[in-house]
Amino acid sequence: MNSDLEKLIALQQIDSRLAALRAEIAALPGEVARIEAKLAGSKAKVEAAQAAIKADESARRKYESDIKDQQEKISKYREQSLKVKTNQEYRALLSEIEQAEQEIARLEDKVLEIMVAADTRKETLKQAEAALKADIAENEREKEHVRRQTAEDERQAAELGAQRKDLRTGINDETLRHYDRVLKLRGSALAAVYDDQMCSVCRVILRPQVYQDVMQGEATVYCDSCQRILYYVPPPPKEEESKDAKAEGVPRPTAAQPDEAAAQ
Repeated sequence: MNSDLEKLIALQQIDSRLAALRAEIAALPGEVARIEAKLAGSKAKVEAAQAAIKADESARRKYESDIKDQQEKISKYREQSLKVKTNQEYRALLSEIEQAEQEIARLEDKVLEIMVAADTRKETLKQAEAALKADIAENEREKEHVRRQTAEDERQAAELGAQRKDLRTGINDETLRHYDRVLKLRGSALAAVYDDQMCSVCRVILRPQVYQDVMQGEATVYCDSCQRILYYVPPPPKEEESKDAKAEGVPRPTAAQPDEAAAQ
């Protein structure tokens, strides 16, 4: 395999990793926004519970004030009833007193409803505050994770950027321009070729001569269909061949070897 092709394979690996890192870095602000939105929801629940309690207290004060007004009306009507001179006037005052008493009963029922609901309101607020406290702690942990992840991604991106620059300086300019053009257009600029004689990305069968050139690896060969730079990946060794290779790589035992192995 020629040196340009080896460098291009390494370059594509770096560019692929850089693209993933940049995508992750770009997505991290959205993750922070999601975390903040979740916390805002918890805060809203606490505020809603507090507002409900405050509204109940305000309504209770209003009902109690209205009860007092009705009681004052009753006192006033009773005083007037002592001074009336006709039965018609007396019956009219008794009717006013009865209506006031009915209104007092209605208002007292409202006050009682608020008092009964107060414990539920307080429990709802207690639960909402506990959930908010937990969410605040989780929010800080998640945001810290995002900050660490961003710093790590940026560190890796900087290292890969330096490696990328070094690799590019050693590649033929024309080949590099082709690489950049196809990478921008298709998202990847290289494609492996296996024994199926196809471009592994666009799945087009290569012409015999093109396949032979790719196998030799001496020249830069492009796919006729997608224009990616092709490189050959030989099949893995068969199991028997692998065993034979391992056997050939193991030195024959000698009398001294057991002692050496023990010493190691």
